[in-house]
Amino acid sequence: MMGNFTTTIEPYLPLLYVLHIIISIVLSVFLTKYIQKRFINDEVVKMKDLLRLEQIEDRSLIFRLFFKISLHKNNTKVSFLFLFLFNIAIPVLGYPLCIWTAWYLYNVTYDKTVAKTNILNLDEFGISFLKIERIFGEGSLIDLMTSKYAPKSKKLKALSALATRVSPENLRVVRETLTSKDDEIRMFGYAILNKAEKALSMKINTNLEIFHEENNKETDINFARKAASAQELATLYWEMVYTELSHESLKKSFLDEVSRYVQIAKDYYVPRSHVLQKKLEIIKVNLEKSELLVKKLNKREIKEIKTDETPQYYKNRIKEIEIDLLSYNNRATKLFLLMGRVYLSNDEYENASTEFTVAQELYQGEASFILPYIAEIQFLMGNYSVVNSIINESPELGLNARLFPIVEQWKIS
Repeated sequence: MMGNFTTTIEPYLPLLYVLHIIISIVLSVFLTKYIQKRFINDEVVKMKDLLRLEQIEDRSLIFRLFFKISLHKNNTKVSFLFLFLFNIAIPVLGYPLCIWTAWYLYNVTYDKTVAKTNILNLDEFGISFLKIERIFGEGSLIDLMTSKYAPKSKKLKALSALATRVSPENLRVVRETLTSKDDEIRMFGYAILNKAEKALSMKINTNLEIFHEENNKETDINFARKAASAQELATLYWEMVYTELSHESLKKSFLDEVSRYVQIAKDYYVPRSHVLQKKLEIIKVNLEKSELLVKKLNKREIKEIKTDETPQYYKNRIKEIEIDLLSYNNRATKLFLLMGRVYLSNDEYENASTEFTVAQELYQGEASFILPYIAEIQFLMGNYSVVNSIINESPELGLNARLFPIVEQWKIS
């Protein structure tokens, strides 16, 4: 009897396989959408996933493959593949099991446990906050430098590490050593500051020589070198102020120098950027005309067209101009950004806002690095709704480790 049943059903097996596959696909698609509601899958998550993938580029192919499968943005594909294979592997019986599995994955919850760390006595918060101190010398480098009991060897190691990178934060810590009673520590701190100041001064003097040398000549090449040296000088003078290497009495003088050299560089790059933009528009129009003309001609007539009138010629010219335009716009962006920071340091918020806005318009790419300055100005001017809008509409700001806490705070507010 079993043989007769097998013989009877055998002609219908292909149809049953096809029907089973169709049911499995439909059911998997439906259940995948159902499960997907459990997972977060927005732009912020996608950008974080991309960042994680970049960080494991040097790992093995198998590791990267499994890591990619585990990411949030791949949950749809992974869920569908799992459910589909589950259904295919267990015909008929797999349907109810698959539905139950999807329901369980969507509704499963986990008990939240709180670790008893015994670090804080929460009962005392009703009366006053506890006084928190570093008792093992960890954390703050400033505390290490000013401590009477910290070993000299640790202070010297910290200073050696700080000397490798000149930044306002590092130099602020180094300055704390200038009041040390230990001659070796005090002289080491002074040597670091002196070395950083001398390095900047040498760069300034070198670029001043180039600037004055090119200033006496009037050719396009000399104008370009003069503008490049002016931009470099503006950046270096700003660096003297930003790193606080200059004396407070010289701050205004250095900021004036920044403004002067920025304007000189602007006078060269901005007009040429506008001219290149116009050239680009004209050549694009000529390209369209040339392409229309070529369509109407035969092969013999096309060969008689001048080289500088063919569509390919105009395409090559467009590429050349776009490269030059990108270079000019990027330089101009840095100049407007630098001038905006000067205005910001002088509390001239309206002027600073204008400079940052122009920088954002000029930059040909993702200008997220300019947004924190714009948000800061709007905050200082009291336009909190604008700040909230900038931060919430720019998810890429959350990828910056220094900005992440600020971004999260504004998202909640």
